[in-house]
Amino acid sequence: MPEEPLAAVVRALHGLGRELDGLSVAELLWLAAATRARRGAPQRADAAAVPPSPSSGAVDPRERLSGWGPLHRPVYGPSASGGDAVPARQVPVPSGTALPRAREIARALRPLRRPWTAGRRQQLDLARTVAGYARSGELLPAFRPAPERWFDLTVVLDRSPTMAVWGDTADELLKVLATTGAFRTLRVREVDTWEARPRTRSPGTGSPTARQRRLTLVFSDCVPGADGAGLWDRVHAWAGAAPTLLVNPLPPKIWRHSGLDLPAVKVTTPGAPGVPNTRLRFLAPPLLEDAFRTPAGRPDTWLPLPVVGLSPRSVGRWARTLMRGDPAGCEAVLVPEPGLLTRTPAPPDAPADAGQLVEAFLHRASAPAVRLAVLCSPYPRMHAGLLHLVRQELVPEASAANMAEVVVGGLVSVEEGPGQGGPVLSFRDGVRERLAPRLGARDAVRTRAAVSRFIAAHTAAPSRFPALVPDAEGDAEIASGGAPFAEASPQTLRALGVVSEERVPRPEAGSGGNRPYFFLSYAHTPRYGAGGPDPDRWVERLFRDLCGHVTALTDLPAGADAGFMDREIRGGEGWSERLGAALATCRVFVPLYSPRYFASEMCGKEWFAFSQRAIRHGAVSNQPAEAIVPALWVPVPPSQLPGPAERLQFNHNTFGERYVTDGLYGLIKLRGHAEQYEVAVFELAKRIVEVAETVRLGPHHPVDYRTVPSAFGTATSYQGSLRIAVAAPTRGNLPEGRSADYYGDSPDDWNPYHPESARPLAHVAADLAYQLNDQADLSTLEHEVARRDHRLATGPLILLVDRWALELPAVRGALAALDAADPPGLSMVVAWSRHDQESIAAGPRLSGRLAETVPNMLRRSTPRTTGGALSLEGFGNLMPQVVAGAYEDHFRRPSPRGDLPPGSGSTLEPG
Repeated sequence: MPEEPLAAVVRALHGLGRELDGLSVAELLWLAAATRARRGAPQRADAAAVPPSPSSGAVDPRERLSGWGPLHRPVYGPSASGGDAVPARQVPVPSGTALPRAREIARALRPLRRPWTAGRRQQLDLARTVAGYARSGELLPAFRPAPERWFDLTVVLDRSPTMAVWGDTADELLKVLATTGAFRTLRVREVDTWEARPRTRSPGTGSPTARQRRLTLVFSDCVPGADGAGLWDRVHAWAGAAPTLLVNPLPPKIWRHSGLDLPAVKVTTPGAPGVPNTRLRFLAPPLLEDAFRTPAGRPDTWLPLPVVGLSPRSVGRWARTLMRGDPAGCEAVLVPEPGLLTRTPAPPDAPADAGQLVEAFLHRASAPAVRLAVLCSPYPRMHAGLLHLVRQELVPEASAANMAEVVVGGLVSVEEGPGQGGPVLSFRDGVRERLAPRLGARDAVRTRAAVSRFIAAHTAAPSRFPALVPDAEGDAEIASGGAPFAEASPQTLRALGVVSEERVPRPEAGSGGNRPYFFLSYAHTPRYGAGGPDPDRWVERLFRDLCGHVTALTDLPAGADAGFMDREIRGGEGWSERLGAALATCRVFVPLYSPRYFASEMCGKEWFAFSQRAIRHGAVSNQPAEAIVPALWVPVPPSQLPGPAERLQFNHNTFGERYVTDGLYGLIKLRGHAEQYEVAVFELAKRIVEVAETVRLGPHHPVDYRTVPSAFGTATSYQGSLRIAVAAPTRGNLPEGRSADYYGDSPDDWNPYHPESARPLAHVAADLAYQLNDQADLSTLEHEVARRDHRLATGPLILLVDRWALELPAVRGALAALDAADPPGLSMVVAWSRHDQESIAAGPRLSGRLAETVPNMLRRSTPRTTGGALSLEGFGNLMPQVVAGAYEDHFRRPSPRGDLPPGSGSTLEPG
């Protein structure tokens, strides 16, 4: 008979030569399962059904994908077919802006908003109406033409294959033109191919006045004109009838290498605004007739055509020249008469070596273009949207022309993406290998982290491009050799609408998961003015610098969160849940000290929530858990520090002298202190890593961030000394049937949560109360019973009660006397563990004695405090409410009786 699988496993474990009991066997099985999960084994039954690739034998090809797991998914670009592939699902991820500095371009068009005074609409002429009424005595309204925008704009979009890369740029340019308010009307025409002769009427036909008020804008890279096609024939016809402009996305230095190899001139206007191209003035370049075989005596053969790039400076120079007669003029080319210019197609270039392509690109490309190409070199294939995104997030100084240098620089080939996905850029063979040495490890990590943050923060963006994530049920594939460009969290995947709640499990509390090294707590600075800059952008820069250092100093995997700050929370997302989860899992708490920080109730809540977790960790381990690393954003005098911050023992002088006097805000704002800022941030990152590795604060269940109090107090902060007393047996007077494991030589040694907690409950309660009030003292039941006038007490009393103490006559009498006195501010907390079988068995009897002994306390207490705090975590969550209720009762309720009843004892005798 075959051996059962479980019996075979147990026999194999015993064969290791060690004595293993049942618990050890279970732990080994759990460890094996956890190790398998971390290595990428599927956790779902449906995932396990995915067959391995034939070419890889029994090895699941997903094993080779970095970041594969149920919680975070790597995001890949388009994948070429063929080869060993991994099942994947297509997701639409947000794209960066395809038109950099769009707002500046819109402002550059302001000269075009000059009004045409004789508009087609009529408006009331108030001056003529009043004059006529004064002259004739009859009120007859007089009208005059209303001013309106000067131009009707017609945009001609080149949709030829070479313009596919600039499709998103053209769409964003149309949005700018439509929303700038500079034009009376806007019409769009799309041209797929340029015939030798225009088949339709020119956009500028009509009367002279109508032609002067029509503006034609052509958006093209002019590549179709290089082979003798009809681009210039069309443009010549339009420019001869109305003002015409050419917008070219390519950088000006490579215009002459495209179809825009025409004579270049500088044009000015005769002084009148909005003149057509035929009236633009220019100085013909020498040898024009010889170079282009211009017929003699034909000065009207060439028409000037202004050409601008996608930069505010270029657009502004043209707009000022056209509408304000700027004598500086603008750049233009001379377009020949149809049929005059003939070109001989250039012979095809011989295939260039990858080394030659890279060297030529590095020699002539601008610095932003080189950096952009190097940052994108890890990805064999990428969508044009990814190029826009990397430029926006990591090379903000780059323009559309710099991006065009990468596209037309010979490094990549452009092809159509799958379906309607748009163009895909593929690096030519050998190019990536020559660019890779220029990419540092830190830049590679920053690129992936920056793109991941952007995707998570802009999941609702309208502009998107397709990408792939590993998915056992997906209908797409990721080819081997690909490199992910981002990391998608479960929240991000759900927000993108492609992964349901069941498909991506949430991380459980207490698991390793993706735990940030630090939580950056800071006070939000209000924005100055309606359109002022974001004042918290400097805090975000500090956060990113800290994340970079922490990532370099640790072994965090790619895509893991080095830190957390609330700016990563998207609009509409549960901010309380996200903050609570981050505070429950982070390893170090980093508060940015400033006067505004300690005045913020929200910052106080964050501090208190983390402190609660540290106190529970200290109670379990019986070791101090100082996991708060403060940082000076703005220096705060020691006299202004609240109690929790004042008690921290932290030497800020190790971060530098300037850091102590000016804070990180002063260092980051002043350029002369850039070096001191780098030193301070690096030292702070080292301290964060050191504390995280030393304290090893474990994760915990999240708390509701909104329900916890502020560690810095409120406007009506707690006043008076809080007293904590314990009513519990000792080892010397234990009731019958009670174990001694929970007690010590004094009632203060009572530990109802043994063995979960290693500290007495009174000390844990004092630490929790100390976070709310600096004056938290341990008292005794004997002292509280002996107090003759409870009205003279300076603060409330919290009584921690063990129900087993009611089995002792002396303790029961003392509790009854204290209950009869009913002093103001008295709150009772009954604590026992849900794992305490003795308390569970004796529960009905002990609860009955409690009700008989302290009826007043039960009447004024909440069921949560009298029903029993069943765990250390529950006790910690209950204490803030108990403290707040005790202070409120102490200051609002007068004492009904000032003295204890006659005959009440002052000491407790063993019973």
